[in-house]
Amino acid sequence: MFIVSIGAGKNQIPLINACKELGFSIIGIDKNPKAEGFQYCDIKLIESIYNYHDIYLLLKDQLVFDDIAAVVSRSYGDVIKTVAYLCQQFKLPYCDFNSVENLIDKSQFRTIAQQNNIKMPYGILLHKKDFNTLDRLPFPCVMKPPKGHAKQNVMLIDSYLELRSYMQSAKHDTVLIEEYIEGDEIIVIGFVHNQKFYIYDISDKILNAKPYFVDRMHILPSQYYNLYDRLQKLGQTIADAFTLQATPLLMECIISNDTIYLIEAACEFGGEYLADYAIPARLKNNIFKTFVQAIVTGKVDMPAKSSTAAVVKYIMGRSGTLVSYSIPKDKNVIHAEIFAKSGDTLHYPKNNHQRLGVIITKGKTVEKAIQTADTILEHMHIIIE
Repeated sequence: MFIVSIGAGKNQIPLINACKELGFSIIGIDKNPKAEGFQYCDIKLIESIYNYHDIYLLLKDQLVFDDIAAVVSRSYGDVIKTVAYLCQQFKLPYCDFNSVENLIDKSQFRTIAQQNNIKMPYGILLHKKDFNTLDRLPFPCVMKPPKGHAKQNVMLIDSYLELRSYMQSAKHDTVLIEEYIEGDEIIVIGFVHNQKFYIYDISDKILNAKPYFVDRMHILPSQYYNLYDRLQKLGQTIADAFTLQATPLLMECIISNDTIYLIEAACEFGGEYLADYAIPARLKNNIFKTFVQAIVTGKVDMPAKSSTAAVVKYIMGRSGTLVSYSIPKDKNVIHAEIFAKSGDTLHYPKNNHQRLGVIITKGKTVEKAIQTADTILEHMHIIIE
């Protein structure tokens, strides 16, 4: 049996390997013939992951229709159109292809969420041409593009002057303006199988200084695990509202005065090294395997709850040139990496793609995991001039 991997880049490798360990052959699809994940694939198809009909024709040429067990991806945004289209053609569960845009477009998502009594911060979609018609707006507010990821072009705005500057520099014709809610942010990582939502783990999110919403740290287990049942109900409401059948589902929420506000939801496993490193180390279980096994066998084998802590700490960096660094070893370090090379020009990050590096640690308590990450960062001896 084959599993089709939409994407074969570096980020896709953990998902590809999980499928291989379950005994499946992999058909990898990527427009880059040198994609790192191709080395683990049994069949390699060179095509853009967004050209879903062309991919369908390529798979048709392979004569593997009856042998495809699942179509999976770690990518975000428009790629779920490809997954939905192929699942529809192969009669595999996922989500309705005709409704995918409702999941991708933040404004359309908000409309359906409100119709289903899902609590979100108040928001309006504003066209550039209508900017001067605004007569009143509560500040501060959050500005974001209708589509996007990695906190690109997401800012906290305090005044009309900042709003005007943002609108003039925005490359998109419309912008989503949301009420800013003070509170604690969490990420709920899970999946939908047979139309039922399962929570895999919950992470606290620590953000960088405003105005940019850059993730600085993720902490597991979340201090809000006591809200598990309410969060599970929220995920189930999303699954029902958008007729999700079998898909990863990630929710970002703000907890304020015991109220859960949904910020965003996406049919993806998520990045931030949570699914790849932090959660497997904490729960001794692989979400990719669990999800794929559920799709293929119908059996959902959820991990046991654990008190082990894990921390994903990002290195912010600053403006300058990276001169040198080192990465020390420690038994409680799960993974450590610097994203830049010596000689690269750095900038203080305005989105998640511009961070300098990451340190992922584990410990018996959250405090010990954070302490290990802080110690490792100090011993990296990062020099920026």
